[in-house]
Amino acid sequence: MASIRLLDENTANKIAAGEVIERPAAVVKELIENAVDAGATRIDIQIAGGGLELIRVADNGCGMAAEDVPLALQRHATSKITLAEDLARIQTLGFRGEALPSIAAVSRFSLATRRAEDTLGTEIIVHGGKTVSLEAAGCPAGTTVKVEDLFYNTPARLKFMKSAAAETARIRVAVERLALAWPGISFTLAVNGRTVFTTPGSGNPGDAVLQVLGRQNMRQLLPFSYTGTLLRLSGFLAKPTLSRANRTLQYFFVNRRPVFSPLLADALQTAYQTLLPRSRFPAAVIYLDTDLGEVDVNVHPTKKEVRFSRERDVYRQFLIGVKTALQENSLLGEFRPDWSQNRHRSAFNLTLKDYGITAAQTAQQPVITRPAGLQAAARQATAGPPGLQGSRAQELSPPVEETTASEETGASVALARTTFPELHPLGQYRRTYILAQSTGGDLYLVDQHAAHERILYDMLKKDVSSGTLSVQEIIPQTFELDPASAAALEESLATFASLGLNIARFGNNSFVLRSVPVFWKDLLRQEELIDLLTETHAGGHKLQLFERSLQMMACKGAIKANRQLERSEMSALLQNLAVTAEPYTCPHGRPTVMIIPAQTVDRNFRRG
Repeated sequence: MASIRLLDENTANKIAAGEVIERPAAVVKELIENAVDAGATRIDIQIAGGGLELIRVADNGCGMAAEDVPLALQRHATSKITLAEDLARIQTLGFRGEALPSIAAVSRFSLATRRAEDTLGTEIIVHGGKTVSLEAAGCPAGTTVKVEDLFYNTPARLKFMKSAAAETARIRVAVERLALAWPGISFTLAVNGRTVFTTPGSGNPGDAVLQVLGRQNMRQLLPFSYTGTLLRLSGFLAKPTLSRANRTLQYFFVNRRPVFSPLLADALQTAYQTLLPRSRFPAAVIYLDTDLGEVDVNVHPTKKEVRFSRERDVYRQFLIGVKTALQENSLLGEFRPDWSQNRHRSAFNLTLKDYGITAAQTAQQPVITRPAGLQAAARQATAGPPGLQGSRAQELSPPVEETTASEETGASVALARTTFPELHPLGQYRRTYILAQSTGGDLYLVDQHAAHERILYDMLKKDVSSGTLSVQEIIPQTFELDPASAAALEESLATFASLGLNIARFGNNSFVLRSVPVFWKDLLRQEELIDLLTETHAGGHKLQLFERSLQMMACKGAIKANRQLERSEMSALLQNLAVTAEPYTCPHGRPTVMIIPAQTVDRNFRRG
């Protein structure tokens, strides 16, 4: 075995570079963070060749004194902390003292800096970790760092880089995240000589969000704020109409530090439960502020992850804050005509406001309170839609105001009454959509199946939680399952029983269903049962099984598309939808209602 020896400084720096700056985007991030810590109000970034050829970051921050410049290129030299105890209350973005020496070790590096009170600045040039020159130089106040030929002396690292376009995209994401975190700083990003991104530095987070997400997406975001005992939340939450198949539109900031947090991402997804289809993720820009002692930012070399000292409390308060905001705002989706086939679009003189709800319109929407005698009116509504007579009459009765418990955290979240317009049915379209008019004259399209699903889901949840779910005996229905599904079902019998589905073992891998909720007239197909068990038990999550079963039961019990409804049935359906917890989506996350504003109708008929 070889004897132990200390690595030389250049080798140590290259190893550190592998941890801190794995690609050009990481270089950009580290340099911007230094500029932010220097108090800059303007940061200009230029890149070429995906950042491998050139990265230039210039700021108007405080700059450095001449004697500090060579120290800045030494490992673990930092102005951000003094003692180990300082790590417990880090306020700056950078603090390790590893970024600059690590970058200089794998590039042709230069730094020019000047304090406002100095006549001359200082420039240092370093190639591959070796200082080429250090001298006084004329330069603007602030600091400019230029990184060229990144990884030129580490070919193994260089060959793992993606294309210039892919690396550029990563850099843009890094710049956008920091621009969102610091809306008071003006950011500019130029790629190969062309400016591709800029923010005004106004200090208004909405201005930065507009530049990052675009005007179209911005119209689907709801500003919110929440103050708990442990944290403060602010930012923007998306209506269910703005979601993605991944989390690329989710931005979390903890004490202004951009972070990737599975804890916060999971709490956000839980808050949107039943508002979005499975495998869809909402857009969000969320700023979380808490006491510095509650957060450990020293758990990752690139500082992209944080750890909370009281994770359960953070999760619970985060969930309450987001859930409350979603229930206090209108989540009504927009009707967006497909104009791609209309060559005469410009003749209608359309504006962005034509297909949205302005703040004034939202404010004018009445808060629905349960009208006196609503339940009686619902029961008198010709016994409900066809096939809902008798035991199904309760479906048209509005659920009482309730609270939902987050089983994930054990926290109870009070449901605020939602603002939902009072709707009057006009008729049916294709025996699937209810056409209705609000008191303000806007036209609404309501998916009758999705709306009824939401009503049944809320009713089921209330009855299950209160222990008042009514069940009915049925002719026994037998299931022959494979061994894996049989084992999964065996573990889930109690969960199904709480939902009124009394299933018992009936032989080796056979089971028999003996009862279902009273409103349910359809058979439970074996394929549906197996799908439920397969989807939910893959992660061993019984709560997920409970939720998915509720959704399935509401879907099976709801009226279907292509079903003729009487006017009174439509009216009862709309009234009951208005008092559900989440009237804007079905339990699977599909929209229940769309709006065509009156002004849009008038404008398209050239009356406005």
